[in-house]
Amino acid sequence: MLFNESQQKAITTSGRVLLVGEAGTGKTSALQQRLLHLLGQGEPAYTILVLVAEPNHRDYFRQMAQQEGLAALADLKVNNYVGLAREFVELFWPLVARPAGFATAHRPPTWLSYDLAQLLMWEVVTPMLEAGHFANLRLRPQQIVSQLLDNLNRSALNGYAIAEGIKRQIESWAGDAEHIRHLRDALQAAEQFRQACHAHNMLDMSLVVEVFNKHVVGHKEFSRYFRERFRHLLVDNLEEQTAAGQNLVAYLLPQAVSATLVFDTGGGYKTFLAADPAQAERFRNKCETTLDFGERFVDRQGVYHLAEQVDSYLYGGQADVAQARPKIEGLIHRRYRREMLVDLAHYLAEYLQREQIPAREVAIIVPYLDGALRYKLTEALRHAGVPYQLSRRRASPREEPHVRTWLTFLALAHPDWQIYPSQYDMAEALQLGLYGLDPARAALIAQSLYQPAMPSLRDTMELTGKQVERIGEEMVAKVETVRRWLAEHGTADGEARYPLDHFLHHLFANLLSQPDMRPVPDEQGAAVCDWLVRTATRLRQAAPALGLNTPRAIGRAFINGIYNGLVTADPPALGDPPDPNGVQISTIYGFLLGEQDVAVQVWLETAATGWWDMPRQPLSNTFVLAQSWDTEAQWTLEDDVRIRNDLLSRIMHGLTSRCGRGVILATSELDRRGVRQENPLWRALQPVLGGGR
Repeated sequence: MLFNESQQKAITTSGRVLLVGEAGTGKTSALQQRLLHLLGQGEPAYTILVLVAEPNHRDYFRQMAQQEGLAALADLKVNNYVGLAREFVELFWPLVARPAGFATAHRPPTWLSYDLAQLLMWEVVTPMLEAGHFANLRLRPQQIVSQLLDNLNRSALNGYAIAEGIKRQIESWAGDAEHIRHLRDALQAAEQFRQACHAHNMLDMSLVVEVFNKHVVGHKEFSRYFRERFRHLLVDNLEEQTAAGQNLVAYLLPQAVSATLVFDTGGGYKTFLAADPAQAERFRNKCETTLDFGERFVDRQGVYHLAEQVDSYLYGGQADVAQARPKIEGLIHRRYRREMLVDLAHYLAEYLQREQIPAREVAIIVPYLDGALRYKLTEALRHAGVPYQLSRRRASPREEPHVRTWLTFLALAHPDWQIYPSQYDMAEALQLGLYGLDPARAALIAQSLYQPAMPSLRDTMELTGKQVERIGEEMVAKVETVRRWLAEHGTADGEARYPLDHFLHHLFANLLSQPDMRPVPDEQGAAVCDWLVRTATRLRQAAPALGLNTPRAIGRAFINGIYNGLVTADPPALGDPPDPNGVQISTIYGFLLGEQDVAVQVWLETAATGWWDMPRQPLSNTFVLAQSWDTEAQWTLEDDVRIRNDLLSRIMHGLTSRCGRGVILATSELDRRGVRQENPLWRALQPVLGGGR
C-alpha cells in the first residue's frame, strides 16, 4: 500500500502528533497504520490505548490488526469515551464509591442501561406531572423523560454538575418566564433521580461520566495505572469527542510516550449529542507536530464545489458555479413524493446500467426515514429491479405487533398484575401467535372467549357448534392449548411460577414454536423472543435497586415501560437482511458517522426542511451546555439560525468529501402532508441548477 508524505510521517513520527484535514484525506488510515507500526516494532498491544468517537468504530482497528496476523490483540484497548469511563469506574469502584456519594461502597454498582434509566426517571416524573409540574409543555411524558436524561448526560459530558447545567440554560434564556419554570422543574426531577441513584448504588451514563471525571481521573492510583500500562495513545475524530473526552485526552497527553490524534476540520456532526468541535482546536497548541492532510482520496472529481456553493449562499462570497454544475449527475423533481420516488427508482436502474456503476457504490441519503418513506422507497426500488441495503427495520417495540402479542399473553398468564389488554389486542395476539389463523377468525375467538376485565380466556367448551365450525376444530384445539398453558405457567396462588425472563423463554420455546403449534420456523418470533428475554433479564437484575421488589412490580414495570415508549433499546431486527451489494439507504448522520465512501450520492428530499432542522428539545439545549458557549451570552433566534447554517455546512462538506463522482438530487414540491417545501439547501443549489439565486 502506497502512502503520501503526510501519511508516512504520521505513521513513523513519535511524540505528540496532530493529523488535521477534511474527511476522506487519509487521516484514519494513517492512524490505523500507526497502530500497525507500533505493533510491528514490538510494542505490546497491552501498552496501546485507542480512543474512538463511535462504539461501532472499535472493530475497524481490531479487524485491521487481525488481518495483519499480529499477535496478542486481546490486550489491545480500543473503546469510546463512555465505554472507557465505565471500565475504569468499575475497576476503581471500591476506591471512589464513598467519596462519590454512594451509600454502600462495599456493594457492587447497578449499571442502568438507557431503558432502565428511563424507567427510573418515569417513576420520578409521573407524580410531578400529577402535581402540575411541566404544565403547558408541549411534550409527551416519555419525551420529557428522555430530555431530562439528555440534560443529565450532556451536563456530565461537558463537566457540569446538574444544577450548573440547568443554571447555564436559565441564564442564557431571554424568552418567556414559563420556560424558566420548566427548567426548574427539570432540576427538581434530576435531583430526585440522582438521590435515588446514590441511595441504591445505581449508575446511569451521566453518573458514570461524573464519577470518572471527578473521582477516577484525578485519583493518584489512576495516574499510576495509566503511566504503568499505556505508553501510546491513538485518538480518532477529536471533533466528535465530547468535552469530557477531549479533557481526558488533554490530561493523558503529557503522560504518554507517544500520541497520535486525528482532527476532521469539517466534522462535528454530533454537536447535538454534546460533541464540541470548537474545543478540539486547542490541541494544535498541545501537540509538538501538526501534519496537514490535503490530498483527497475519495473526492478526486471536485464534488466539494457543491459544498462551497452552499457555503456561498449561507455566508456570502462567490463559488465556482461552473465547477459545481457537472457534479449534479441527475435531477428528479416532481410535484408529489410518491411519483418522485417511483421516477427515482427507474432513473437509478437506467443510470447504473448505463454508467456501469455497482449498486453498492450509490448511497441514498435522507434527513428522516419514517415508516411511510421507507416502505414507498423500498417498494419503488424493488419494482425497478434495483437492489438495496437497508438496516433491518427497527421500529419502537410498542409499535411492533409481535412484541404486543407476547405482552398480551404475558398479561393473560398473570391476571394479578392488573394489565388489561383490549379485545383488539387479544385478536392480534391470537392471529400472530397461532399459525394459520386469519384476522376474521381471530376476532371471533376474542369476541367469544376473551374476558378483558379478568383478563382471561374462557374454556373453548363454551363455544357453540356454529362457532367451532367457523373457527375450525384444529384451530380451536390450538386456542385451548394456549389457554391451558398460560394458566399452568402463570400466576398460582398469587405468585408467579417463573421469573419474567424465564417465562418469556418458555412461552416461545415450549409453546409457540412447537411443531404442532407452528409447523414452519418462526424467525421473527425468535428475534422478538431474544430481545424480550434480554430486556427482561436486565430489568430483573436491576429490580431491587429500582425498588421493584415483587414479580408483580417487575412485570407491570416491564409491560407498562414498553407500552409507554420507555423500553426502546436495540429492538429486534425484523424483515429480510440487507443486500450487501445493493444501493445504500441511510439517514444523513448514519452515513456520515459510518464513514462510508461511495461514488454517487442521492440527496433525497433535497428541499425538505429536515436538512436544516434540529430536534426540538426545550429541556436540554446542547449548544448552551457546550464548554465553548459564552456564559455571558443569551440564546437568540440569530444563534438558532447560525447553528443550523453551521450544521448544514458541515453536513455538505462531510458528504461531498465521501463522494467520488457526483450527486443526484431527488425532491418533491409537496411533502407528505401536502405542504410546499423549500429549504436553504435547495435555494443554495438553484444557481447550479440554472435557476438563479
